[in-house]
Amino acid sequence: MRRTIALTCLLPLLAGCVSVELGGADAVPRCDAGVGVDRASDPFGSSHAFSSPVVLMAQSVPTASMVPCVDALPPGWNFVRLDATEHGARFWLSSDRNGERAVQVAIDRVCDVRGAAESISDQPGTTRFERVDPVQSGYRGARYYRFDGGCVTYSFDLRGTADAQPVDAVSHALGFVTRDALRRMVHDYSDGRFELDPTPTPVGSR
Repeated sequence: MRRTIALTCLLPLLAGCVSVELGGADAVPRCDAGVGVDRASDPFGSSHAFSSPVVLMAQSVPTASMVPCVDALPPGWNFVRLDATEHGARFWLSSDRNGERAVQVAIDRVCDVRGAAESISDQPGTTRFERVDPVQSGYRGARYYRFDGGCVTYSFDLRGTADAQPVDAVSHALGFVTRDALRRMVHDYSDGRFELDPTPTPVGSR
C-alpha cells in the first residue's frame, strides 16, 4: 500500500508549474534505479527504485528518450542536490579539491552547442559536443549529449590545479537510463496502477 501511495505522490509532481528541490542521499538519480528490484523483500516501498529522482527528471522533459544518472562517483566527489521543473532538471556535484558545485548536469529539450566541437561519443545513442572556455587556472567548459527528444549538458567549473584531469573521471561516473526502462520500472513496480507517460484523456470523454 505504501508503495502505491509513494507513486501517487511522485508521478504528478511536474504536472503543473512546480519546482521540486531534493537533497541528501535519497535524491541521487542512480543509474541502477529499478534494476533488480525485489518487491517481495521491500513490501513497504523503502527502496529508492520507485521514488527515484530519475523519474522526476524524466517527467521534467517528457520528450527525452534518455535521462542522466549517477553510477559511482570518484573519491572526493559528492552529490549536492537536484532541482526539477516542468521545463527541465539539473543536479550538482561538489569536490573536496575542485570546489562546491564544480559540476552541473542538466537535461533539457534542446541545448545550444554553438562554439562546441563534435567529438566521438562515449554514450550509445547520443551525439557529443565539447566546449572549453579560457580561464587562468582550473578548468571551465561543457560537454553536451544530444539524443532523441532531449539534450544533457555537463557544465564544469573546476578550481584548483588539476586543470582538466577530473573531467573524464567524473564523466565516466555518470551515465544514462533509457525512458523505456523507466516506463517498465514504474509500470511493474506499481502493478500497472501508474505509468510514467500516461495516455492523455480525450477531450469530451469525461
